Amino acid sequence: MDKLPGVRLSAVYAPGDGKPVTRAEMTVTAEGKATGTLNAPVTGKAAMAWSGDQLYLKGDDDFWAQQGPHYGNDLTSSGHWVKPEKRYGYYMLDSFGVNAGSLNPKSLASVVREVTSDPSVVLEDAGSVQGRRATSYVAQGRTVTLADDVPHTLFAIGINPADARPIKTASWRPPPASSRAISAVHREPSDDIDRTYNPYLIAKVEPATAKEAATVRTAAAEADSTAVPPLTSAEKVKTSQGPVFTTTSNDPYLCTSKPCSYSFTVKNDGDEPAEATLHVSFPGIPDRAHPLGTLAPGDSKTVSGTRPNAATGTGRTVRHTDHTWVYSSALYGSDPKVAQRLNARALEPDDVFVATPLMPTVAKLLDLMTKDAASTDTAANEKAVEALRDANSRGQLPLLMVIAASGRLQNPEDLAENLSTTDKIGDARVLQQVAHLLKTDPKARVWYDGGYKADDGKTYKTDYIFISNQGGQEMKRAVQVKTIESWKKLWPRMGEAAEQLNGEHKKGKAKEGKRGPEKAPPGFERVVQVNLEPSVGDGYFYSKADLERILRHKNYAQARQRLCKENGELGLDRLVIANATGTHEWTDLSKLDLPCQEATPATP
Repeated sequence: MDKLPGVRLSAVYAPGDGKPVTRAEMTVTAEGKATGTLNAPVTGKAAMAWSGDQLYLKGDDDFWAQQGPHYGNDLTSSGHWVKPEKRYGYYMLDSFGVNAGSLNPKSLASVVREVTSDPSVVLEDAGSVQGRRATSYVAQGRTVTLADDVPHTLFAIGINPADARPIKTASWRPPPASSRAISAVHREPSDDIDRTYNPYLIAKVEPATAKEAATVRTAAAEADSTAVPPLTSAEKVKTSQGPVFTTTSNDPYLCTSKPCSYSFTVKNDGDEPAEATLHVSFPGIPDRAHPLGTLAPGDSKTVSGTRPNAATGTGRTVRHTDHTWVYSSALYGSDPKVAQRLNARALEPDDVFVATPLMPTVAKLLDLMTKDAASTDTAANEKAVEALRDANSRGQLPLLMVIAASGRLQNPEDLAENLSTTDKIGDARVLQQVAHLLKTDPKARVWYDGGYKADDGKTYKTDYIFISNQGGQEMKRAVQVKTIESWKKLWPRMGEAAEQLNGEHKKGKAKEGKRGPEKAPPGFERVVQVNLEPSVGDGYFYSKADLERILRHKNYAQARQRLCKENGELGLDRLVIANATGTHEWTDLSKLDLPCQEATPATP
């Protein structure tokens, strides 16, 4: 490897803490230049280049939307090379925090030598790779898979970039030593979930030709020469207030005329221009809208009019309250009705503490989460605000942006409750899958961990239920999701999913927490979705053939019974397993040697 002009890598980067993985295809030269593509969490794609210890990106709209304007990028960055800022304490790209140039042949060779010569190295049979017998060498949280025969070709490598010098993270400064704990590699029967919470990179490795390396140098040079900074800097977004509207009443304290006059001055005390409309309401007059046009920072505009004297005919002084508020699409989005409903609930997007570019999305989410509750329900307000604050702190707001933009979530009233547990990796994965489904299937209508009322009048619930159309055929699926951090938990968790799909989980036992009884609606395909995490060990990068071979192994003969119903019939219609190598599906479950009976036809 030391003599190779470059390497081609098919990589999966798991940021840790349950965040979505990024898939990368790239070529890295011997001197540490790289080009390729990144497929970002949920959706979105970017061309990437690495040169001179600097990352360059050319992303589409979806890619930049998911990076978040509060991180210094906006949609106007789409379509050209961008030179991301190096931000102290952060990776230059949170979803791919590895120095791509350090994945060069010499660095990979160095890691191979370290792992294979480590006194604690563990050797495991890796089966057949590319038609050759292979062995995995595991030491100090690193895994390399080599061909058994000469030449000992490197097929794959698994590392935490912070623990695999000379391979490095993409941070401006390396993380402090205290944050770079070495995590164990996990194999049956010993499992340790630490690696789930640390960044991890798994890559398949192939040699690149001299011609491919030359192409990389040319492409990296082009990116370097044409790249511009993000069009909105991170610091500017952080310090910007955006438009801030202040309303002042110019009316005297006491009105004795008939009618009374009113006058209000609206000033933009912020640092960005924005169009605005002043809404005023008085006793007996619910709402009047006064368009103000665009107010530049520091500018103000005064509006005036008349209204009835509330004391007319009473013979006394009448105290009353006048209400004003300012609508701007920069703060509430393009639908004034969203702003009106939030105003009636005394909710503002600024309650969630996000940068101005994100406020319209937050306004839409707050409205979705509360509009079915009474306007006097302050508890619903507080729950929605808290849920969005927490989701934002976890980096989940881009996922919610996708859900809000789709307009096809059928139970938005459950969103605040669902988000309350997305600090757990399993619930985070469900949120990611729902967002991905709504983004990639424009016909899907989704019930996210909420009740679906079927034609039989009963309400059913699974992790998510969706109805779509594929090739002119209606598609109806109920999905139960299990995120597996330990290989030993695979069969118990899959069995639990099958029980839930058939309403057989914990029958007769009291239900705790928000989750009520779960069961797939009649006529829906029952889907068990399994997400394998890096902590499961080799299973994280098994191919479909590998998984099939393992699942039908004689050692799991009894475990396979878990996927049958109590009456012995099949407990699922589709098995889906997602890992580093992709998303693998089985609808012909006979290939897994399940001991279940086919469903008995209903008696006419």
